[in-house]
Amino acid sequence: MNERTQMLASLPPQETILADRSADKRARHYPALDGLRGIAILAVFFSHFGGGHKSTNFIIRGWSHVADAGWMGVDLFFVLSGFLITGILIDSADREDRVKNFYARRALRIFPLFYGVLFGFLLLTPVLHLHWQSGHLLYFFYLSNMIPVFAPNLPSPGKSVGLVHLWSLAVEEQFYLLWPLVVWSLRDRGKLLRISAGIMICALVLRTILVLRGTDPFIVYSLLFTRGDSLICGSALALLVRGPSAGSLPVRWLLPLSGAAVIALFFTAGSGLHEAPVIATVGYTAIAIFCACLVYCAQQGRGWIAAVCSQAWLRFFGRYSYGLYIYHGLLVVFLFPLVYPIQRLVHSVFVGSILYLLLSLGLTLGIAMMSYHFFEAPILGLKKRFA
Repeated sequence: MNERTQMLASLPPQETILADRSADKRARHYPALDGLRGIAILAVFFSHFGGGHKSTNFIIRGWSHVADAGWMGVDLFFVLSGFLITGILIDSADREDRVKNFYARRALRIFPLFYGVLFGFLLLTPVLHLHWQSGHLLYFFYLSNMIPVFAPNLPSPGKSVGLVHLWSLAVEEQFYLLWPLVVWSLRDRGKLLRISAGIMICALVLRTILVLRGTDPFIVYSLLFTRGDSLICGSALALLVRGPSAGSLPVRWLLPLSGAAVIALFFTAGSGLHEAPVIATVGYTAIAIFCACLVYCAQQGRGWIAAVCSQAWLRFFGRYSYGLYIYHGLLVVFLFPLVYPIQRLVHSVFVGSILYLLLSLGLTLGIAMMSYHFFEAPILGLKKRFA
């Protein structure tokens, strides 16, 4: 037997399930998942640039209600991240360099743009007349989601700086720090699935307790221990697709059932916003399951969901999704005040709203593309050293 065969033979059955798929899974790429990422970023973008309008135009009002629910794109990002990251952790579980490679590749992908933006604002402090406080250090340590807990009255560094959306990146980074230790320590798919189920239940219970106690809705929305079930739901899916029943998960009925549950919960809440108690409790769980079904269908490459997500234009947006997410949150502060002047300029609320969306999307996409090709991509080229 060669060295790899000897290693597999020495592992318990559950561990073999994790290790024996690493060779062919490690290099796999699923184009439909890029398209799903594109759907996620467009949903988030339209929630910030197309939601919240109280227009008398029924088309705009209807669109606004749909766009308001676009925050669920963040949940889709969470599920995708949990799925992809756990897959990487599982497929590299037998490698001696797994810790170095995983964290090096994550750092090369995430840190340059994130810290480039933060330190860029520091350099522009005199120009933008910014006022930094000690609480703003939380942004630099991926703890901005903890600001409502530790510094609830902390103002933005300046009127021209919008950093609130970085909370979701903080949640993901905290997940990247903790979850690999669990996966690599156990290396047992059955135990990991049970732990995943336990975490999802605990997150739901914790959210319910906090909501009943009248906790700030943004705290419930933004903490790792209240939102981690979305990431863990994706992680559980990564474990399931590496099991013997990978191609026969009950998604055919679970997808429409979870989708109907999400719609029913929004109708019950009376809005598409996440602050409603029914959304902030069972709603997040239903959304996570629904998103996991979408990820599964896209990953399997069969059916209409995979066909839609494989469209080139959605994959295009998915490619630049990280930059789009970072920059759209920065630009909304500058661009949102333009919506009404544009509407007055063209003497039409409807046409003006469309022009505003196209202008905002085009500008954000242009900046994200330049950032990717001239700043991020050269750094990403270093990832091949940690393959």
